[in-house]
Amino acid sequence: MKRTSVLLLVILHAVFALHAIIIIRHDVDDAKYKALGNKYTDVLSHFPMGEGTLIDSSWVITAGHIGRDLSRDLENGYSPTAVIDDKEYRIEKIFVHPQFKPIVNDIALVKLQKKIASNRYARVNSDRDEVGQAITIVGRGDVGTGLTGPQKWDKVTRGATNIIDGADSSWIWFAFDAPDSPKTTDLEGISGPGDSGGPALVERDGTLHLLGISSHQLGEGKKKGTYGVTEYYSRVSSYYGWIAETMRKN
Repeated sequence: MKRTSVLLLVILHAVFALHAIIIIRHDVDDAKYKALGNKYTDVLSHFPMGEGTLIDSSWVITAGHIGRDLSRDLENGYSPTAVIDDKEYRIEKIFVHPQFKPIVNDIALVKLQKKIASNRYARVNSDRDEVGQAITIVGRGDVGTGLTGPQKWDKVTRGATNIIDGADSSWIWFAFDAPDSPKTTDLEGISGPGDSGGPALVERDGTLHLLGISSHQLGEGKKKGTYGVTEYYSRVSSYYGWIAETMRKN
């Protein structure tokens, strides 16, 4: 799908911004999604309005619109924190992509005041081979299924799986396939309200790689979070240079 077509769909069908919830299959035990999510609590960062991913001892990556909101909080005298593995870390500075606009260049970096001694970080992907890869997405918040969409917020970390359908210069995307689809995965899911900024991860040779950052959904006439919607994640390989340069200079 070309990005021009996507923008037309935004106008015609509206964008569903993801304000932390993983939407799951209606026919799979929720405990399996919770068990998958628990494998990534050491790299998942929770903010008051969304999620992020630990990519270095003092750096978290998130969506641009989450970085924008964190910056506004800091400017207004609030002290938002990053919560990683149930520990709070104060934020030193936020770097929103200089060309960020709503759902354009939707990426930001958050520098923490203290370094985190962690056993692992998610490595920012620089390869351009995302299409067809099986990913794990992680977040916490509302409970919902492909039949109902988002329901109540319970602040429980869940993981889900999907397969990347396409990519362009800014995005990777994938559909929320129904259980009877030949493309569905055993723990099929997508992000939902509160999961903005969360990761799309793959593990290779014991190393986590970050392929994308949760940004928005296109419903194309369907209810948010239900089967058939398409989800868009910022394609981090397209921003690898900006990420590396920002971290190096700061």
